[in-house]
Amino acid sequence: MQESTKILHHGDTPEQYHGAVNPPVVHASLYSFKTYDELLAAFADPVQRPIYHRDYNPTVNLLEQKIAMLEQGEVGMAFASGMGAITAPLLALLSQGDHLLVSEMVYGPTREFCNNVLRRMGIDVEFFAPAEAANLAPRLRDNTRLIYLESPGSLTFEVQDLAAAARLARSQGIYTMADNSWATPLYQKPLTLGIDIVVHSGTKYIAGHSDLTLGLLACAADMYQKIKPMAVLLGASLAPDDAYLALRGLRTLPLRMARHQESALKIARWLTNRPEVADVYHPGLPGSAGHSLAQQQQTGYSSLFSFRLQPGTAQARRAFVDSLALFLIGVSWGGYESLMLPLENAFSAEPEWRTRRGLADDMFRTAIGLEAPEDLIADLEQGLAAWRAAMD
Repeated sequence: MQESTKILHHGDTPEQYHGAVNPPVVHASLYSFKTYDELLAAFADPVQRPIYHRDYNPTVNLLEQKIAMLEQGEVGMAFASGMGAITAPLLALLSQGDHLLVSEMVYGPTREFCNNVLRRMGIDVEFFAPAEAANLAPRLRDNTRLIYLESPGSLTFEVQDLAAAARLARSQGIYTMADNSWATPLYQKPLTLGIDIVVHSGTKYIAGHSDLTLGLLACAADMYQKIKPMAVLLGASLAPDDAYLALRGLRTLPLRMARHQESALKIARWLTNRPEVADVYHPGLPGSAGHSLAQQQQTGYSSLFSFRLQPGTAQARRAFVDSLALFLIGVSWGGYESLMLPLENAFSAEPEWRTRRGLADDMFRTAIGLEAPEDLIADLEQGLAAWRAAMD
């Protein structure tokens, strides 16, 4: 059965809801029991016999079943934000004195959590360049507990060798995590490459409509037993209404991702041929860094990429952005709308790290939405004209 079909039907039980095709939203903070024995049975298995919303909600659980299916994991978990999904396993699996390896191109708040929270807890956080994922052996220590990857990486979209990192980690008894928000489970399945835990900012493509925040996680059942108690304690529970919206968005994910991929590649190719553009950072472009590896571990590409204009002035950069009519200025991505984010001030408080990441004042991150690509190209064309005029 194709994934697009499974997305629509996996876990759905209309017979439980009088034949309703659309699963209902279950608003319940607690669940009651008729007998003491029923209560004891629920305490023995709070996932299958719900007690309280932080443990279980039927609407949320359906979403969890679907993400587990898509990622080919045994169990899924849903959270109120992507950071909920990221932080729960890190807090569950790491202790004082442990060594954590993190790709230095991760999502900004992930890096902030590692630097400002985990380090304060006595965890030794070490960042590595994305290319090192192919052989992290020189970085391993006796106390290395977990390797965290994000492929492609944020902002500059470096591809990391997930399978190689997973092989090394498993040979040494080290856990691995990978953020799969960019590719979605449609185009990349880290668990099948040997990664232990895959996380998502479901706010992005899975929800798809810029109307909720969502975190998702998939893993094996034994890993779930390690993470779930921490997730319950943290209380970053997804509301049933948001789970309903996420399920609605998930139904159209294959259709939206196909359009996102097609439009983004078309616009990225167009940008590579513009004289105003110095470079385009998209792993789907032949000849780009990581393209060969991306072809090996991905089956497709999403809509988010960056590009760098020729060296210009702050006035010209502002003219380019301000003249755009269809591209909104925003920090998230994955919705139906196209976005443009100037990277001039990204991580400005860490200039050395910013330079090492290859970030420049003339760089922009764009998310290509569901508008007609011809209209978006026309909008970019007049934006580049405004950039040229400001440079004169």
